[in-house]
Amino acid sequence: MNICEFIGSALDNQRLHLIVEKFLDLLGSGFAILAGGALLFFAGPLAAQPNDNSWAAHNRTITASLGALRQDYTENDPSGLTTDGTLDTERGTLNSVELGARWQFESLPLLLQATAHRSSGGTRYSGYLQSGNLLTPYSASTGNVMLDYAVRAGLPVAKTENFQWVPFIEYRYQNWTRELVQYRETSQHHAAVVGLLGQWRASPLWTLEGEASAGKLLHAQTDVPKLGFSGDRGNQTLWSLGASAGYRIKNHWRAVATIRYEQCQYSQSTISNGFIEPASHTRQTNTLFGIEYQL
Repeated sequence: MNICEFIGSALDNQRLHLIVEKFLDLLGSGFAILAGGALLFFAGPLAAQPNDNSWAAHNRTITASLGALRQDYTENDPSGLTTDGTLDTERGTLNSVELGARWQFESLPLLLQATAHRSSGGTRYSGYLQSGNLLTPYSASTGNVMLDYAVRAGLPVAKTENFQWVPFIEYRYQNWTRELVQYRETSQHHAAVVGLLGQWRASPLWTLEGEASAGKLLHAQTDVPKLGFSGDRGNQTLWSLGASAGYRIKNHWRAVATIRYEQCQYSQSTISNGFIEPASHTRQTNTLFGIEYQL
């Protein structure tokens, strides 16, 4: 009996057993270890640095942004029938809107953040239609609606008047609906992420931020109701980089420009109703311009 079976049988609850199994799997991925290492590494300077509460006032904001998301999706050829190993690609630029809120406490070393993001528009499908071992070149326009939600908890450390580090953990959820000519396809996943945010007050008017994060997909799944298909897509990795610049316009108002890059992978799906979904990877570049209100 492995440790997951032992704990699950002791709890005698299938749902708790699944939670324990996913948690242990996440530990094995190394990202939880990375999160603990980051927190330990930066917790040391916490006591040595002055407790500058100006960052708490700075990080109490509500932000609304508009922009564009560059979608670059590639689906692998599982049968080895193409020369480059690619069955199809979908590329295009989607319209984006994002709402966000951030709150840093004065008395606690804690920063909370939540974002909701929606992207929609058309991409260009270029590739093949497959029937057995027969591939037919095919291209079309695909409609897309992508919803992303994230909740973050960070530990502000190594604070000075003009700079602070914030190691963080984050939960993400994505739901991506593709309106193909033949059917509608929905892919979704949860993700557990760890990362590091750096904030620099370059001047009384300008603030710059940069962050990097990595994590693991959980419960990734693709559904095509018209085909009776529902396939598990595995627990692959994802990583992202981001940067932003904020300029104080007047009093509590700031103009903000943000750019983020993210990459993730889906495994080949399980067989469902005689169909499979090939392995794929997605690269996204999101550019946003917004207004931020400091509470």
